[in-house]
Amino acid sequence: MKKRILTITIPLITLTMLVLNSCQFTNSETSEIGDMSPTCLDSLAWEKICQDYSIDSIKEPKLLSKLKDVKNHFIKPDYILYFKEGPEEIIGCNWYSIRVVYNEKIADQTLTGLDPLLSNNEQKRIRNRVLKELMRYQCEEGKKETLEEMNKDVPFAESHKDYPLKMSPEMIQPEAIEN
Repeated sequence: MKKRILTITIPLITLTMLVLNSCQFTNSETSEIGDMSPTCLDSLAWEKICQDYSIDSIKEPKLLSKLKDVKNHFIKPDYILYFKEGPEEIIGCNWYSIRVVYNEKIADQTLTGLDPLLSNNEQKRIRNRVLKELMRYQCEEGKKETLEEMNKDVPFAESHKDYPLKMSPEMIQPEAIEN
């Protein structure tokens, strides 16, 4: 009986240690385009902004297809905004962050903050575009804090500008070299 418990327990402990060790690196970076923490925000702010920048106004088939991509993105945004005026883009957000964007001028796919196609300048522009709309529904103190936030850098785009990595000889499998 003790031997059976040991044969089950040892692999279970090993698996647990492996999972716990890998989890510490999972959140070392975020895929968000920009974070937000608006102070004293009107409780109906997001609903009002979603009305002002309604996705219902999207009629073009290609944009409707990309809207579906934003809606079904693995990040699952809570709020989706459609900015028709330049630059035209669809932005997916949740209460605290901008999560995903589609802008044909940048790429023909939805992008997150870790995508090398989305520069720091573009991330900051997108974040500030949403923050500017949220400011309309903040108290004066909150607006001041948001203006300070708009001057801050965005987290990670520049650190990922070299991705995807070019294949180096060390990365190539020995089997691939033989073939």
